[in-house]
Amino acid sequence: MEQGDWFDLLFTRDAPPETLWQWGDPAHIVYLVVTVVAVVVSVRALCHVPEDKQRRVTQWLAWSVFSIWIIPPFLMCIFDTGEQWKDHLPLHLCTSASILLPIGLLTRNKPLLNFGFSLGLPAALAAIIFPGEMFQHLSAYSVHYFLHNIGHILPIVASLAPIAMGWWQPSWRYYPFSVGLGLVLMGIAYPVNKLIGSNYFFVNWPEPGTALEFFGSVLGRPMYLPVLAVVAALVMAAMFGIWSAVSWGMRLRQRNRQRHRAAPNA
Repeated sequence: MEQGDWFDLLFTRDAPPETLWQWGDPAHIVYLVVTVVAVVVSVRALCHVPEDKQRRVTQWLAWSVFSIWIIPPFLMCIFDTGEQWKDHLPLHLCTSASILLPIGLLTRNKPLLNFGFSLGLPAALAAIIFPGEMFQHLSAYSVHYFLHNIGHILPIVASLAPIAMGWWQPSWRYYPFSVGLGLVLMGIAYPVNKLIGSNYFFVNWPEPGTALEFFGSVLGRPMYLPVLAVVAALVMAAMFGIWSAVSWGMRLRQRNRQRHRAAPNA
């Protein structure tokens, strides 16, 4: 490859057609595997962080997550002439969470942590599984696609970090707040989209190349938005339900261990 070809491969949508990203291609599968491994390894490591170092680790994670809505869009708008700054406002679910979750981590704000866990985490995972139409114009080996994946792995790890370190747990008590905050963010994004022609929060139309296309094709445009809100609420309920099951299993396991330890002394 010539120098210009390498630049296009890494930074622009003028990359050779054979290198363009496709859903389910080897590069995509590799990133999915890397995501699972990175999250599992990171969470296991966070479980062993000493208490006197937990605040520093939390701060590092918070600022790392906060940077994901600044650095990748900056690079895309600088190097790729097809990108515009108006398309990178922090109004998507993942970019909104990348602001709210760090605030929750730094202040140990339980409502924001619950929102990040119940909706920010599954949204970040969905963004890795279904990156969307934009990435179909980019190389699977581009810097932008790499940062997209890293930038969504970080919120997943950060959402699980306080649980792993043992200073916070999700609670159904904050489910109404989480749903309400999600609706507020959707309500903010909708008029902004109408004003500038964007699709933040995917509330104005289903994003091509994502699972949201199913709802739009089956239900049509009028029912898409209310169904999207219901689906988001169900996702949050599922996340709290999963945590309830995991928490119950952990308590049961701990009780069994205590019984086994007490048995020889009986």
